[in-house]
Amino acid sequence: MDIGSCCKLISCKDSSSVYKYIVNSSGDALCGINTEEKAKIIQWVQYSFRIQDKKIPIDRFAEEINNFLATKTFMVGNSITLADLAVALAIQTYLGTLHITPEIQWELSSLVRWYNLIQSSNSWTQPQIEFFRRPIYC
Repeated sequence: MDIGSCCKLISCKDSSSVYKYIVNSSGDALCGINTEEKAKIIQWVQYSFRIQDKKIPIDRFAEEINNFLATKTFMVGNSITLADLAVALAIQTYLGTLHITPEIQWELSSLVRWYNLIQSSNSWTQPQIEFFRRPIYC
């Protein structure tokens, strides 16, 4: 399954279909390469549904994800997975409506870096969100 198809699967918010797809997939890096990765992906997909249902306050999930990604490139493993897509789709509305100042971008730098990486993938079908370009040396 490609990234665009995965985004459609997650967007329908039918959690049982997403979980079945993850568990039954084999050899698909988007769904994890072993049982441990599959379990972590399912946890992040569940977390993304809680974000979409607004069961987690905006500032809390942004900070949690930012802190989690401080030492990681992807949510699970070493490449993009359904976990990345699910969380990116869940926070897209938040990022799109937030007036992102350079200060907020600096505070959420890991989240912004990760989101830019996800939205730069070839099959990302969602609207792009532009962030400030900050020079390395200020």
